[in-house]
Amino acid sequence: MDINSLLSPQESPSAETPPPPPALASPSLRSPSKRPSLRHMPSRTSSGLSQQITSSPQYFHDQLPTPGHAVYQQHTTPPARSPGFTSFPNGRTIHSAASTPPIDARQPLGSPHDARMTPPHPLSRQASTPGMDTLADLAAMQQRQEAARQNAAVYQAQRPSISLQNIPRTISGTPSDISMAEPSPKPPRVFVSKALDAENIATLNQLEAALKDNPFDYYSHVSFVHILHTGLQTHMYSQDGSYQDARSYELLPILREAYETMDAKYALGEQLWEYRLNDEKTLARNVEERLAVLELYNKATQEEPYSAKLWVAYGDYVSFLISCIWGPNPPEQWTAEDREIGKEVFNTELLLDVLQRGADSVKNNVSDSSLVWDRYLQVLQEDLEQHYNFDKVMRVLNIFDRRLEQPHASWDNTFSAYSQFISRYHANEYDKIMQGTLARTTKVKQMYGAREEQEFNLLKAVQQNDKEAEYSYTTRYLKWEKKTMGPFSFPLVNALYERATLRFPVNPEIWEDHIEFLIWQSNRDVPLLSVLERATRHCPWSGALWSHRILTMEAENKSFNEIERVKHSASETGLLEHSDLEELIKVQIAWCGYLRRKAFDDAGAMEDDADIAEVGIRSALELVNETGIKKYAEKWTGDPKYRLERIHIKFWTQRADLKEARRIWNDLVPHQQDSYDFWYRYYIWEMVVWSNNAVRDRSNAGQHLKTPTLATLVLEQGIKRLTTLDFPEPLVEMYVNHCEQHESVLKVRSAIIERRRAERIISHRRQAEYEQAQQAEPVAAQEASSSGKRKLDAVTEEDRVAKKNKQTDDVPAPVRGVSEAPSETHSVQLKRDRENSSIIVRNLPKDTTQMRVRQFFSDAGEVRSVTLKQDGVSDLTTTATVEFSSPEEAEYSRVKEAKSFDGVDIQITRAGNTTLYVTNYPPQADDAYIRNLFSPFGKILELRFPSLKFDTHRRFCYVQFSNPDEARAATKLDNTEVDGGLKLIAKISDPNAKQKRQGATAEGREVYLWRLAFTIKRKELQEIFSKFGKIQHIKLPTIPNGRNKGFGYITYERKEDAEAAVAEMNGKDLWGLDVHAEIASDRPTVKQPKIKSTLESTASPEAWDHTPGADQHTEGEAKSAAPAPVRERSLALLDLPDTVNDARVSELLKPFGYKKITLMPQHGGAIIELDTVEAVGKASLALDGYEISADRKIRVGTPQELKASRGEFKPNNSFIQPARVNRPVARGGLRGRGKPGLGARAGTPRTAASSSNAGEKPAAKSNDDFRAMLLAGKKSAEPEPAVSNGDGEKEMKDAES
Repeated sequence: MDINSLLSPQESPSAETPPPPPALASPSLRSPSKRPSLRHMPSRTSSGLSQQITSSPQYFHDQLPTPGHAVYQQHTTPPARSPGFTSFPNGRTIHSAASTPPIDARQPLGSPHDARMTPPHPLSRQASTPGMDTLADLAAMQQRQEAARQNAAVYQAQRPSISLQNIPRTISGTPSDISMAEPSPKPPRVFVSKALDAENIATLNQLEAALKDNPFDYYSHVSFVHILHTGLQTHMYSQDGSYQDARSYELLPILREAYETMDAKYALGEQLWEYRLNDEKTLARNVEERLAVLELYNKATQEEPYSAKLWVAYGDYVSFLISCIWGPNPPEQWTAEDREIGKEVFNTELLLDVLQRGADSVKNNVSDSSLVWDRYLQVLQEDLEQHYNFDKVMRVLNIFDRRLEQPHASWDNTFSAYSQFISRYHANEYDKIMQGTLARTTKVKQMYGAREEQEFNLLKAVQQNDKEAEYSYTTRYLKWEKKTMGPFSFPLVNALYERATLRFPVNPEIWEDHIEFLIWQSNRDVPLLSVLERATRHCPWSGALWSHRILTMEAENKSFNEIERVKHSASETGLLEHSDLEELIKVQIAWCGYLRRKAFDDAGAMEDDADIAEVGIRSALELVNETGIKKYAEKWTGDPKYRLERIHIKFWTQRADLKEARRIWNDLVPHQQDSYDFWYRYYIWEMVVWSNNAVRDRSNAGQHLKTPTLATLVLEQGIKRLTTLDFPEPLVEMYVNHCEQHESVLKVRSAIIERRRAERIISHRRQAEYEQAQQAEPVAAQEASSSGKRKLDAVTEEDRVAKKNKQTDDVPAPVRGVSEAPSETHSVQLKRDRENSSIIVRNLPKDTTQMRVRQFFSDAGEVRSVTLKQDGVSDLTTTATVEFSSPEEAEYSRVKEAKSFDGVDIQITRAGNTTLYVTNYPPQADDAYIRNLFSPFGKILELRFPSLKFDTHRRFCYVQFSNPDEARAATKLDNTEVDGGLKLIAKISDPNAKQKRQGATAEGREVYLWRLAFTIKRKELQEIFSKFGKIQHIKLPTIPNGRNKGFGYITYERKEDAEAAVAEMNGKDLWGLDVHAEIASDRPTVKQPKIKSTLESTASPEAWDHTPGADQHTEGEAKSAAPAPVRERSLALLDLPDTVNDARVSELLKPFGYKKITLMPQHGGAIIELDTVEAVGKASLALDGYEISADRKIRVGTPQELKASRGEFKPNNSFIQPARVNRPVARGGLRGRGKPGLGARAGTPRTAASSSNAGEKPAAKSNDDFRAMLLAGKKSAEPEPAVSNGDGEKEMKDAES
């Protein structure tokens, strides 16, 4: 017998749930028998009490302890036979980064969603200590305790076992828990208490009315409990300093009922548990009531096992009870009977058991674990002093060793206590033990040191009560932990997630992230189902969490009864249906998918399983449809994605009942008849059914093969909706292609005639839509003036060439007249739409080639590109991404799924919504960085960086996943902070999407300054302009000598501050010049592409932070410090991919020290000016042959070689790239092995020409000579450059040319 079995009430069986009333039949539900229906849940209404709900009553329980506990809290001297109660050795307060803030400064508990919660399920219990076994005999005699247990028992309906006779009852989606039925009307309660003022009483009345209308309002429940709890504290501690008995509080029964009601629907969370436990401790007067308080502590630590505060409070209360029995000066006076009973129960073994369980639970919490561990080690040492033996010494030593191997904030204090322990019990081996411990735990301190800054930021946000900042720091901390995660970091990352869910318990996103992390890690040390159970209790409105729980139970081979019970827990209370209907559908999809897989994919499936699945899917459809009608009335026409119906169709198809599956398709037609996606899915299903008759074999040799007549009828039915269909053109084309492939000549001829008729109808429709668009053009133009294309830079080379032939991008495609014949050409070229014109082909043989894929899809349309991706080293399949010239061809290509590929069945899906557009990542990010960032969300099929040939400022990429769900999951990274404080942009790629201009310039917060003194610095601008408001950023471009370029930008946090700065500073004298100031405006969206970029090193910015001229050098020092000529300090990187930007090149060259990088993507390389000639040699040796990307190695050469090179060849249609012949060029610009080519004329080097005799006939001038003459002429016409520049700039230009 253990403590949990004695302290927990037994669940009483509930009455059998009566059959529910009939429900509305869905399109896929036509059963002659009456089906049970859902009970009608009360509709959710707003309470209108946002001010009362969001404000928290002042709580001052910590300042005024109860009289019964006052002596205990001040008690410091341990009794003779009980553990001591001294303060914690580390001296750390309970309040820390991951614990709840002090109660007097608390924030109201809230949820980003409406509150919804399923009834709690019994959680797993920990085994008790031998000291608790005596409770078995004592508990039987405590009638009052038994009554309390009965009142607190969790009500849960008992379900009959699964059989064919009771299938509708056991798997029905209908709620069956009669405890959640609409309560009978109760008279309104009267709230009267001297402890609450009139305003709080009025708020209680409003909250009760709100909860009567909407019993699932989480905020109202929390506020209701807060006010009642505050009233109890005010009642006990009046303003005059007197104390009143808590039991005389007028609203005490209502407060206890509020706690029970809240606990029945939701998890209370750390803060409400603290309130409840403090209230019950104050009210306890005898052993039975104190045992009830222990039971509540046990339950609280099971619901919040990672709360250090609750574990410490649990241990302190047990210590208090021990002091009352064993202490010479007990803090409370008990009766003799209670003392005798307490001696059998409350002892040191119970205290050690509680603290040991708490220490094990929070051991990986680097911030708060010391609260429990310090108390645990203290009690162990006090027990050792009172009952010394060698085994206990070794036990405490081992516990100390384990603790020191765990990183935590107070590690130094723990080590100090460990030193004292060793000096007392192992003095002879002190040096040896301490040296060994230090050597063994060196990395432990380093682990916490790496996290100290994160912990400090988090603690600062908690102490400032800034929940938004705390959430931001928490998410950054989690991201950093996962990014730097090592092989032994899993416990720390998991503990950080637990801290996050403790601080933000009703945020489903954190729970989902935690669960996904556990799934990816596949670490069995943390039971996933236990985390999911707590997640669904804290966030029961999240269908995604319930779905994860059902799928995880299926993956772990749990029994049908267990999974069914969880499913009913999610739906039977009405909490899911009371929230967003999408959440309810998610749960039903997981449930129905499980039933279908159990019936057909399980090797041990029986016929009964198929019957159960049929009824379960029907019931799920009934539940969703009834809920939709209740929420949306006549507006509800069914799930627009008909997901459950598709599962139902799959079920009947697998059961070989094609007639029933086809009936569901036909019933969906009235609701989905204007959806191209629906007709496409219906058509593909018919083709898959017909595919059994598509191949000739021995069984049908000599017979006529059947034609897919039913599939033809589906397309003919769809093209009747041409005037209302969302995408009619591809459906018409699909119909004609289908007839040409599979039908007779008469049907083909009829299809051609039908296409002409359909095109006329579509032409009329498009003409009308165009006229409507023309009428709305002024409004659209006004909106477009403040927005720009999101992917202006994402234009390929072929797109730019195509744009040259256009007069404008806004000219619409001409609408063909009714009498005109269809034209095969278009007068306006459409922009490339890779995302919607591609398909994903799975299950291809591993040795598949691009050419074979092209041949397979050649009859479906023009294949623009093929990309192959091996599924894995051990797998025998390949995945291909095939791009067609138009979305219509991509749609039609899916018909090929019915045809095998080299004898293998393949899967074809559209690639739409599988690609992310990603930008604003760090400039130095490469392929590996992006893959590491997004690979946790799913399989990456392709990662594409844009070519920089025509614009070197591009910084975006495309990440393609294997399915849309993975891509949508990866959008969680959108607007998250990455390295360098950048806000990452990760959105589903849409070539037609437009993005509103954002940022300081668009918001009018940026001030543009020009006519600035060249010697002014950022610091001076900060001092001058900060008086107008808080400055966010100052941009002051400079030249290499440290002077500015005469202009700059200042970004304020508020638009009003920027306007004030312009109003006062425009035209004002600033350092001798009349500065001009105005609000910055966006640059024109159309600009010349920059085909070359220059990046200058800022290796010595400290020399530029003061006004030039402060330090003077002699002419001799300047000459001695002059660098070598630029030509000698320059080299070129060749064969550089045109997707590599200058920031990535900068990362390569940082170890060698560079001054300037000139990126030339059109020539396939970059020119590098380094600091010294020695650095040129080192960089050449290190970088020549360096593999900068997969199968791409760079070469080191001269700037002349780079100028003579061309960029890499990229064919438009991904044909095989022709082999390049790299002919090395000798230094000096000559071909081959230093010999001139055929017909080349030998030029005289400039150095030789200058030293030749005047009488000799001058050699013929080469291009280099003319260039030198031109540069010399420019040099004579320009002022002499500064000494610090020398002639390096000129030489660099020569090198670039």
